[in-house]
Amino acid sequence: MANIIKIKRSGTANSAPLANSLEYGELAINYADGLLFYKDLSNTVVSFDISGAFNITEVGNSLDDLEVSVAMQTF
Repeated sequence: MANIIKIKRSGTANSAPLANSLEYGELAINYADGLLFYKDLSNTVVSFDISGAFNITEVGNSLDDLEVSVAMQTF
């Protein structure tokens, strides 16, 4: 049986985690806004807009059957 990995999450629009609620490198997601967050070494919560970044084209019955394409951006 597969294990489900859950990260901290919120469905409240315009809500971000506080720095004291995340460990360094820990992830959190706001699924209402499509934002992914992590805390960096300067105690700053950094966010990424992930809405539309992933396109799941096919899902099967196992992790081996999952096909994901990622839109890469250059910084």
